[in-house]
Amino acid sequence: MKPALFARISSVLLVVVAAWAADGQEFLVKKELVWSRPETEIASPQFSADGNFVVLVTRVHWPDGDEAEGLPESFFKQLQLRRSRDPRFADPVIRLIDLKGNSACEISYGSSPTVSPDNKTIVFSRQRNPITGMRALAETQSGNDIQVFDCEKRQARTLAQPGSGYFDSPVFLADGRLIAYTENEAVNGAMGGPVGIERVDLTGAQKDILLTKEATPAVPCPPEGSPKAGFEAFMCSQPTKLSSDFPDLLLDVASADGQLIVLQAKPVPSPGDMYLAKHYSLRLLSVFPERNEILSLGQADMGGLGKVSLQSASDRRVLIFSQHWKPFSLKTRDWLPEIGPRNTNRRSIYSPDLKYYLLAEPTEEPSHISLYQTENGQRLFTSAAVAGLYDMAWSRDSKRFAVVVVPKGAVGSAYREDLVVYSIP
Repeated sequence: MKPALFARISSVLLVVVAAWAADGQEFLVKKELVWSRPETEIASPQFSADGNFVVLVTRVHWPDGDEAEGLPESFFKQLQLRRSRDPRFADPVIRLIDLKGNSACEISYGSSPTVSPDNKTIVFSRQRNPITGMRALAETQSGNDIQVFDCEKRQARTLAQPGSGYFDSPVFLADGRLIAYTENEAVNGAMGGPVGIERVDLTGAQKDILLTKEATPAVPCPPEGSPKAGFEAFMCSQPTKLSSDFPDLLLDVASADGQLIVLQAKPVPSPGDMYLAKHYSLRLLSVFPERNEILSLGQADMGGLGKVSLQSASDRRVLIFSQHWKPFSLKTRDWLPEIGPRNTNRRSIYSPDLKYYLLAEPTEEPSHISLYQTENGQRLFTSAAVAGLYDMAWSRDSKRFAVVVVPKGAVGSAYREDLVVYSIP
């Protein structure tokens, strides 16, 4: 295969798509950029503070699950051969691109990148060990540290190293001189997740704990011969799989109004709990610049943890999802009036000014992205159909949004994902 076919493919588009708002006025959506690489996945797109760059993570696609079953054995032999020649050929690579698709910075190997306010440095979680062909589990990410990369000097520095587990999700705090990141470990079998938060300055000399990892002891099963029924009886029959304690879980972390806000789940164990406790107590915390509890959200069972979410917004607000999205004031620490018809879709991504939200539709097997006006629930724009739809992100000024899609026909051995950037009035 010719080397040119493996070169970066980027195209700049200025396609205007007209839609009609509820007041009858024409609403213009412009497709500004489509960026991709052959056989490559795209993850974690995020706009720079000024909205002129997008930082993302690329990784050569290694089919898994149902997709892998439909591909010939020869396809995987080629992947194995490439891995024998280069054990890191499919490891994650961080890229900073401008809105014309030009590369401004590139880092091997890492994930969860964030760009500094001046666009000159990127903080990220370094992938210390080869992960080509493997899933991102707690074991494969063990030892990942926090690094900062100077895009002008093309130099990386290590800011923080874990004693155990791995560090992830670094963000610049309000002044741009401090970085917060999560402390992660295995929390659900082999799956990793955040259990604490630390911060470090850009020199790496000053390190502090913002939220200490805490664990709650498990409740022992009743003695042999004691009456047990239902779920408890089944779980207690498998003592080798029971946990001795359960860590607090950080379901979401968001930067809002100069604060670092955390949606925390504290375990409420019961007999027979395994990797997760059966019930959790939910609360909203501020951990920077000061630590304090903002709001108690009651209890949720293990299956309900994935049904609670947090998004940051402008004007000292956050959005909290529990049955539907609702705004909350960080200033008054009280619920705000509804901002439109109740939106019961947790996967919605709101613009920072809360005027719009994006939604992957249909919900179960999305094939297009839709843009809605928040105040009246009016759909303003629907994208062309695609084979798959993944990440979505907004710029801070709410004027651009980015989506990661799998185009029609880009599956199997021809797999690729596109980053598509749109702008709105």
